Amino acid sequence: MPIQQADSGEWTVPRVRNNLLFRPVLPERNLRKGETVTRLRSVACSALLGTTLAVASTTVFAPPASAGSLYWKNGTNVSKSTVWSGATASNMQCYFPSGYNATMCIRFDRRAIYVRNDKANGYFKLGQWTGGGNTYICQNNRTKTSGDGSWVACQWNWPKKNCYTKRTGYGQHEWYVISPASGVKCY
Repeated sequence: MPIQQADSGEWTVPRVRNNLLFRPVLPERNLRKGETVTRLRSVACSALLGTTLAVASTTVFAPPASAGSLYWKNGTNVSKSTVWSGATASNMQCYFPSGYNATMCIRFDRRAIYVRNDKANGYFKLGQWTGGGNTYICQNNRTKTSGDGSWVACQWNWPKKNCYTKRTGYGQHEWYVISPASGVKCY
């Protein structure tokens, strides 16, 4: 809708009747040129801000397209010989990053996670195997001195046609800390 100049030299804006988004944009009255531009700029900024907020809220708060699942188990005690029995370089990989006091090993032939408590310091230890959108966590609850060097096992039937990363961690009943991810293993 164009801004019109009256014979008196003042600027006017006709009433907008069919625009549902901005009705009424400006009242029918004589406006000075500066006032009209300021009001139009204000309306344009409001419309832009409203559109931006609407798009952001649907984008930011939308649920993920394919949210994976978290599988968490307390491991069962196993001996060191059980963990290493029949282990080869092709069917077992271990990960033990510095500072987390935990070792986790994956047995591909058994689809098992083994977690060792490397230091009994009052925290439980974790082994995490993540891939294909899913996370598998095995928890070693042996936190006391008798837990030093103890192994636990957790078994799942995770999909074989994915790429996975390993992590270790430690924590207490209300929190836990997880290590950076290992290299990727695809099988």
